[in-house]
Amino acid sequence: MPRPTQRKSGSPFYFRTRVPADLVERLGRREVSYSLGTTDEAEAKRRHAAELAKHHAHWEAIRKGPQPIPMRTIMALCGEFYRDWVTGLSQEPGEAGVWQQVAAINAAISDKQGEERQAVLGRWYGASADGLLLRHGMLADDASRERLLDRLHDTVVRATETLSRRAGGDYGADPHEDRFPAPVRPVTSPEKGSDEAKGKTLTGLFGAWEKQAKADGKPAATIRDFRQKVDDLIAFLRHDSIRDMQPADIVRWLDYLRDERGLSGKTIGQKYLAAVRLMFSFAKSRAMGLGDPTEGLRVKAPKRQTTRDRGFTDDEAKRILSAARAGVGVSDRMSDHMRRAIRWVPWVCAHTGARVTEITQLRRSDVLTVDGIPCIRITPEAGSVKTGSHRIVPLHPQLVREGFVRMAEAMPSGPLFHAPGKSAKTTSGRIGGWVRDHAKVTDPALQPNHAWRHRLKTLSRDHDIAGEWADHLQGHSNPRAAEGYGERRVKALYREICKLPEYPV
Repeated sequence: MPRPTQRKSGSPFYFRTRVPADLVERLGRREVSYSLGTTDEAEAKRRHAAELAKHHAHWEAIRKGPQPIPMRTIMALCGEFYRDWVTGLSQEPGEAGVWQQVAAINAAISDKQGEERQAVLGRWYGASADGLLLRHGMLADDASRERLLDRLHDTVVRATETLSRRAGGDYGADPHEDRFPAPVRPVTSPEKGSDEAKGKTLTGLFGAWEKQAKADGKPAATIRDFRQKVDDLIAFLRHDSIRDMQPADIVRWLDYLRDERGLSGKTIGQKYLAAVRLMFSFAKSRAMGLGDPTEGLRVKAPKRQTTRDRGFTDDEAKRILSAARAGVGVSDRMSDHMRRAIRWVPWVCAHTGARVTEITQLRRSDVLTVDGIPCIRITPEAGSVKTGSHRIVPLHPQLVREGFVRMAEAMPSGPLFHAPGKSAKTTSGRIGGWVRDHAKVTDPALQPNHAWRHRLKTLSRDHDIAGEWADHLQGHSNPRAAEGYGERRVKALYREICKLPEYPV
């Protein structure tokens, strides 16, 4: 059995194995050898086993010959490429000008057509595509490889946009992350025993939890997010056996998320660890008899330091709304929905304090009149709503006079601010970039979309809007039992909205 070797004591361990005799001529070499990048023997053994499984899968794929790869798998590979690239560069993305140059190169590649395009894509992304396929023991047929190259280019375009925002100090939510499916399951050595029985693998446990979550009405976006976190742990450990998951393994994963991926303690604890811990909590509630390797584990999240208020100042708000009204940064190359979003999304957020994606996913049918009052309807039917509940929000008179309702009424049915079938989160991310690049509100301490929510809460306090009304208007959940009694009618909500001052734009 091959095992990691050292050239001398204290040096990195090496992976080394013979190429199967029937593949030597085809591959042009008799052995594979390279550094495992660690001097720790236990870690070297883990990496060696994973690399050996990868090569065995790749050799078997060569014997079978090139195979078609479905689009979902291609996009999962692209997601892996996206996360590796963005994570590796987000800590220090460099100057924004560098990413503008990269964007120009991307645009030049996008303009290529036919055979010239395929040749350029092969030169730029061929090595990355082959590396992804090798990592997962795949051998793509020509059509699938061409499609992978094409999708990798689109992924680079999106990663460039994200890193450009990072270079400008915008570390808000990534609008592209959710477009990729769960990671491709890593190839591993065959598991012993009966761990494939339902509930004995983390995948099986997640499947049982997912059924219950759907029955409980949990939002699809939440289930998708939890699946991504669970799959991330499986990909890191390179196995799925709950029996073999120890607390030390979870700690290594958490350290990797912090040290290699650059995630904050808050994100690691409240998202990644919380998602995995929930799986084992569910197992305990269903008497599955499984151990919990997350028990007692904690992630320290340093208290966030602030250098300013988290909402826009009067001057910043005026600057953004003026730029939106004037169409600063709008070009003929933009889609109609993006031009509408730049014009109206900042104004609607300013007057409602809604989450930006709740606005970018609005449909024509979500602009309506209730009791003679123009309103918008924020509903899970249109897309993700954090609380999972719909709400009606009356529109401020200034927003109506600006022409928002007239614009919506002139539109056909469907989404107002994104193309059908596309993600509203992409529009949200581009609005955040527009605020920094064109409205010139560049303070890195601000979240360029979320700051409207903080500002509206401040204005509510300044103008005697009670907290319970402000919470309802903004979709903040309130744990008080009394909140579940009675209704907040549109006329009463409109009374509160009208207390807010107009923007002197």
